[in-house]
Amino acid sequence: MLKTLHFTLQNGKSLSSGMQLLAISAETKKEKNTYQKIYNDLKEGSTFSAALKKNRLGSLDVLQFISIAEKGVSFRIALGKIIAYLEMKDLYERESNEKTNIPFIYLFISSIIVIAVKFFAIPYQMQEAQKYSKEILAMIDTHLGIAQLMSDTLFLSLVVVAFYFIVLLTALFSHSFLIQGIAKYVALLLPFSSKIIIKFEKFMLFNMLGEMLQSGISYKKALNSAILTISVIKFKKALRETLDSIKNDGKFTFHSSLYDGVEKGLLLGAGTSMQVGTIMSEISSRAKTEALMLTTKFFRLVTMMSIFMMAFAVFIEFYTVVLTQIIIQKGLIDMTRGNGTF
Repeated sequence: MLKTLHFTLQNGKSLSSGMQLLAISAETKKEKNTYQKIYNDLKEGSTFSAALKKNRLGSLDVLQFISIAEKGVSFRIALGKIIAYLEMKDLYERESNEKTNIPFIYLFISSIIVIAVKFFAIPYQMQEAQKYSKEILAMIDTHLGIAQLMSDTLFLSLVVVAFYFIVLLTALFSHSFLIQGIAKYVALLLPFSSKIIIKFEKFMLFNMLGEMLQSGISYKKALNSAILTISVIKFKKALRETLDSIKNDGKFTFHSSLYDGVEKGLLLGAGTSMQVGTIMSEISSRAKTEALMLTTKFFRLVTMMSIFMMAFAVFIEFYTVVLTQIIIQKGLIDMTRGNGTF
């Protein structure tokens, strides 16, 4: 959809004309109705982001991108930026499929083993142990108690890791506004995943801020636009303080929540808003690279943990099934040597 609109704008047509074209050429009745509703909303004076949100079309990050763009950037240029961002995300998602599929497989196998041990193997072994003497039963009870503790610990670990993994994947790649919004909110509360989300948010924020300033829009208007659309609370707070500082003292405040030492040094050397805009675009590119690197590290960590968990699950199965039988046989032999009964 966005590529068609971008092509339409490049050829001098309006946004509403592009939506009308999409409605006419839609392949399904559902798409046709959705595009027609957006077209009607645009004709009634609604903004593009509001029309998309009203018709539940577009993910949270795309709508944020568009909302910032509507505050002053050339919409044609903004659409090009959004399309480039989505293509980058799609490419990264495709490249990440192998990295994400392997952990899911290991976690699934581990879950099956743990459930089988916890709800079938342990009860069965305890039932079988009732056939033997009190001494052997006591040994088996202690042994299976440890197996139960290990399976409970692993099961809880699997739930935590799977939850963490699914939340981050949903926050990064979901195409639903509501689902991605909830996933991002949760991910921002969790360690490590919050760093990844913040880097992606920083990439989007500085991408549009840089474009605004390079387009001749004032600091005040650019910052105010970002404040109205950004979802990360600490970014919003820092931007508000920067805006207040510009209004009251005429100074640009460099908050540590927005800029690191290198970025502060680059901005201090800038003289004009155009130069600041160029540097902010570089900061955006830097944030994107860091976000992708952090995400790759996270996927590697989850993969290593899933392999360890599967190995631990196999050990628990061996401990529960094989070692229990060995303990029974050893108990029987010891009792036979001691002239005991079984």
